[in-house]
Amino acid sequence: MIAAALLLFTSLITTADSSLYERGKAYFYGDGVEQSYPKALLAFKHAAKNQDLDAVTALGIMYIEGVGVDQDDAKGIEYLTQAADEAHPKAQYYLGAMYYLGIGVERDFKRAFGLIHLSALQNHLDAQNNLAEMYDKGEGTDRNSEEAKKWYNVAAMNGKNEPTQYEQGLAYLAQGDYKKAFQWFERLAEEGHVESQFQLGFLYENGKGVKTGYKNSVQWYKLAAAYDHTVAVYRLGLLYEAGLGVSQDYIKAKKYYTRALEMGHLDAYVKLAYLYEYGKGVSISKSKAYKYYIAAARKGHINSQFKVANMYKQGIGTKKDIEKSRYWLRQIELAQQSSQ
Repeated sequence: MIAAALLLFTSLITTADSSLYERGKAYFYGDGVEQSYPKALLAFKHAAKNQDLDAVTALGIMYIEGVGVDQDDAKGIEYLTQAADEAHPKAQYYLGAMYYLGIGVERDFKRAFGLIHLSALQNHLDAQNNLAEMYDKGEGTDRNSEEAKKWYNVAAMNGKNEPTQYEQGLAYLAQGDYKKAFQWFERLAEEGHVESQFQLGFLYENGKGVKTGYKNSVQWYKLAAAYDHTVAVYRLGLLYEAGLGVSQDYIKAKKYYTRALEMGHLDAYVKLAYLYEYGKGVSISKSKAYKYYIAAARKGHINSQFKVANMYKQGIGTKKDIEKSRYWLRQIELAQQSSQ
């Protein structure tokens, strides 16, 4: 065992122009080598012993995400704190995000603001974006529109190359090369890019380019949802409703659907209607179900129009009205004709 470990360690450092951290990163992403989380972990741990703060931060992220190790928020927070205390900008940003979300620590907006502010001052792009949002919303600090505007501008100046990297991931996605798309999104997601965090969650949820991992999907969706990504919020509702990656919880599902509805997600109306129709996490209320179905129907949701037509026909959740039932059936006909 010792000999094998020594051989593995030797193989990690044979490339003269690559530090242990860079070698670990190559194994983590499968960049020029076969992807191997155990080898990445080993490289990062050896680099961390040499006080490589990039490696210490990488270890923190691996433990928080449960990638290549058993998921352990406390251990992840310990590594991030170690690096953040040494003014590592990425560690400061991630630790700030943990305090913002209340993952592994008690939720604390003031602590989150302080860490994200320190990271932003060191030109961490996503910290700058998030700092602007915190000033804009008054989270962890007094609301200050001037400071928000300043940091949005700073982030915009520093982020000129970011969209091209995200677009590269989208291009691989469109080509059906999910593994490469995953690798691009993962890199950006770990830097806090919200759209990439959503894409990563979706790939984990659907097993595209990576083994299906609902817990990982939930984690990435939550990071994106913290910055009001509408579809991430909605899909969290789906996962809580189905009990995928989390314990089934209709009350939490309703909370996410309600938030998604407020953000304009049309399918969220339908999911809330379903919860009330069948009494999932709420008392059965056909009238409330009707209220959500009719709202979706008026916004052009075809399945809801069918549902409303049937509810009027049978007098479910509303007064029986054959004329209104026929009206909605005509709307469906017209929509189908216009789409042909």
